[in-house]
Amino acid sequence: MDPADREVKEKTTHEREIYAERAETEPQEITEEEMQTLALAYAKYLAEHNIKPGEATFIEPEELMSAESDAEAEPDTEADAVEDTDADVQEEAVVTEEVQAQSDEVEQPQADEPQITEEIAQEETMPEDTEEKTPEERPSEEKAPEKKAKKPAGKKTPLFNREELSDEEAAKLAARLERSAAKAGPAAALVNLHDRIQTGMDATAGRLGKDFIRESHKIASSYRQSRRTIGTAMLIIGIVVAVVLAIFDKYTVYEYAYNGKILGYVNNQEDVTGVLEIAGEKLSENSSHGAEIKFVTNQNVTFNLVDGRGKSLDDSDTAINKLVYLTDIETEAYGIYDGKNLAAVVKSSEDAERLLEQSMAVLSEPDTGMKVVSSEFTNELAIQPINVLLTSVQSNSDALEMMTEGGSTQYYHIVETGESIGSLARTFGVDPINIYDENNENVITEIEQGDKVCIHKDNDPVSVQMVEKGKLREVIEFETIKQDSDEYYEGDTHVEQEGRDQIQVFTGTITKVGGEVTDRDEESTEIIRKGRDKIILIGTAERPRTAPTGTYLVPLEHYTLTSNFGPRWGRLHSGIDMAIRTGTPFMATDGGTVIRASWYSGYGNCIDVDHGNGRVTRYGHCSAIYVNVGDEVYQGQVIGLVGSTGNSTGPHLHFEIILNGTPVNPRPYLGI
Repeated sequence: MDPADREVKEKTTHEREIYAERAETEPQEITEEEMQTLALAYAKYLAEHNIKPGEATFIEPEELMSAESDAEAEPDTEADAVEDTDADVQEEAVVTEEVQAQSDEVEQPQADEPQITEEIAQEETMPEDTEEKTPEERPSEEKAPEKKAKKPAGKKTPLFNREELSDEEAAKLAARLERSAAKAGPAAALVNLHDRIQTGMDATAGRLGKDFIRESHKIASSYRQSRRTIGTAMLIIGIVVAVVLAIFDKYTVYEYAYNGKILGYVNNQEDVTGVLEIAGEKLSENSSHGAEIKFVTNQNVTFNLVDGRGKSLDDSDTAINKLVYLTDIETEAYGIYDGKNLAAVVKSSEDAERLLEQSMAVLSEPDTGMKVVSSEFTNELAIQPINVLLTSVQSNSDALEMMTEGGSTQYYHIVETGESIGSLARTFGVDPINIYDENNENVITEIEQGDKVCIHKDNDPVSVQMVEKGKLREVIEFETIKQDSDEYYEGDTHVEQEGRDQIQVFTGTITKVGGEVTDRDEESTEIIRKGRDKIILIGTAERPRTAPTGTYLVPLEHYTLTSNFGPRWGRLHSGIDMAIRTGTPFMATDGGTVIRASWYSGYGNCIDVDHGNGRVTRYGHCSAIYVNVGDEVYQGQVIGLVGSTGNSTGPHLHFEIILNGTPVNPRPYLGI
């Protein structure tokens, strides 16, 4: 098939599809001759009405309908046809030239509408094989029959067939067309304009559809290409991630820790988690208090991924040994609370229950001869779980002593998530200043999870209110009374009367709280022994300079200690030897009365001073004596000179302190 024919066929098919989509009837095809005839009529109309080609023409719908009706109703007589033939022939050439010029002008595409003009021009172009017949050829043709055959159904029939018309009929038809064009020119122009616009719009819609299909194809192609690119990128990323994970797995290990304390490193968490239960059981068995110890993953036993280079890895056996031999093991124990005060901490709730019973029994023990009427704890006692280090769990005996007698203790605790200094103070019943660091040296000011702290705790005994009744032998302690006396020097005391407790038998009811009697319901009291107060006299007299003070001064300022108190040469050396050059002065160590000032056996020249209350000081080997018997001396007074008389190997002062006739070591009294 010729390309031109193919193009015409494709165009016709396309136009039919457009009319089908719009539910419109496809217009009849117009032959080239019919188009020329219509164009001739249109050109004459434009010339008569002085309308330029391309100008807009308007006609009201009523005029269009009237023009069409008149054209159809006007009779076609031979006279009219003959009269008009000559004029038509003369004007035909001129009009034909104008139509050709207008046709050329219309077919020339505008610059701003290239596509639409081109498509309209294609529609107006007739097939190449159509031949235009001249008026000279027309006479040879046969006249058309008076009656035309009925048009077959489904087949398009042209408006008229030029070959079937005689010259006379053709002239008559031309005249009729001219008159119709004169009346219906504006309507034809409007219809022609509508068809051109419609054709342009159809062509534009077709072009837009093609562009849409073309762009959709491009997008689909781009998507397929992008999908291949994305797939390649994801494959590369997957390979990189796999390599990174492989390297990460090779060079990382798990660090395991107990309450923040790092214990070691393992390849797999299962090496530790698989032995936690066994480790807890072994540690509980080895506990001195039998406390139950539990290791719990992600609670007191935690894991962390770290760089494994240069680290020694543990196996399951090593991990279990490290857990069993931990020293800072924290366990869940049970605290006994006396109100808000933590009284004791034991390993189990059963032990705590027994401890309450034992404490009640001890604190409710009646006095001899009395029977318990009632007994109860003053405060409400409660048992609550508490976490402390294993070493802070008390034995039952220690806990019982703490509850019944009171005392001081220390609890160690590992700080848990959410705990603060204030919450710890409330838990252990202490002030914040009683919470110290793990070294038990400094009061802490801030804490964080995993810190080890030490809590200082001072406890009073648990309070019990008890009522007892019966006969009670009571001892009423004597009172001590102090009285001033000018018979004694200031600072001296003298017991004027010794005290004695009173013994009596009480019959009745007694109420005690915390061991102290708070109420007595006496029926009778029998005194077995009457008591008396102790009387002490306090001296008020002014003390003289020579009066003893009860303290001792060192008799020499500078000396060398050459011999101590104690055994020497097979016998007791009853004093100390203080070596210094001969003639050095020495002093009385306290005020008193001289009772010896002469030669005394191996002591050589000797001085004894009586300080009262059985106290005597002795100074031997003197080179000179400055006092006499009976002299009153004061503390610090020079009473002689150092020498080497008597049994002496060199100059020195032999000094003794004698209490109630027995020599004692002087160094503690002198403070040397």
